[in-house]
Amino acid sequence: MARTEIPHLIPYLASLLVSISVLIYALTRRQARGALAFLWYVIGQALCLTGFILELVARDISTKIFWDGFQWIAGFFILVSLPVFIVQYTEYKIKYPRLLFGLSFIVPIVFSIILFSDESLHWVYKNPYLITSSFFPELAYEFTPVVYGYAFYAYLISIWGLYVLIQRIIQPHSLYRTQAILILLGFAIPIIGTMLTLFDIHI
Repeated sequence: MARTEIPHLIPYLASLLVSISVLIYALTRRQARGALAFLWYVIGQALCLTGFILELVARDISTKIFWDGFQWIAGFFILVSLPVFIVQYTEYKIKYPRLLFGLSFIVPIVFSIILFSDESLHWVYKNPYLITSSFFPELAYEFTPVVYGYAFYAYLISIWGLYVLIQRIIQPHSLYRTQAILILLGFAIPIIGTMLTLFDIHI
């Protein structure tokens, strides 16, 4: 990696440092309501950032695909822990919470199996190639119905979570409103980032 490329990693390294700091803070508050689920969410975010940075600095396409797949797997933690945290934090009432928690593993597990079988199936990485017009060679590939379907499911879960948080924020005499707003922003920013990638918008 050339020295001229290092400054362009600073925002991502700073984001990773923030995630690790939040992770350490959450560990000290793990007795709080929803703290364990939040801890798994932050672990997922930290792993995603780590995978993204390693994908960014990788030079060959096979290594980039490996670290991109690592991010998909890390997203498993986020997708499962997010609704659990939202329910626990807001004390949102749902029927059959244990059943729904078990069912929440089905789609991520199926997608993970497809991902591990992609070398022969090509249901995730269809026609991968590198874009060399930026400071780092960027992995790109055609989004398949499997990717769009998994993204739709993930956004459905995420939007529901944001909706429940917003309901909590706008409640009259809501305690910890500022805290809930910060949590909302913390969840929304990564979601917006992934949506930009999905729609091929690069900043």
